Amino acid sequence: MISFFFYDKLTNIELIKKISNDFIIYDGYITIQNNLLESLNEKITNNKFLYGKIVYFNMNLYDVLKRINEINECRNNTKTKYTINTIIANKNIDEKYQTYIIY
Repeated sequence: MISFFFYDKLTNIELIKKISNDFIIYDGYITIQNNLLESLNEKITNNKFLYGKIVYFNMNLYDVLKRINEINECRNNTKTKYTINTIIANKNIDEKYQTYIIY
């Protein structure tokens, strides 16, 4: 299984189902670090946390990325290049998971 931390548009269950109907989802958050804050295409002002969804798929990384790329609602017309990284996502205070994030 592979996990992602989704924020913004991909917290919508209907969009996640366009990737796969076979997923496990949890509410989660990440701690914002300066380099990530500058890279995110989000307006975050003085927040230490970004809330979103931790989503597990029974797919490989390539297939998940391919399906995300096919979702028109996820495209940003002003952005042509994205970054994928691993990050620690928190389900709650004691549960932390290494996930992928796309920004």
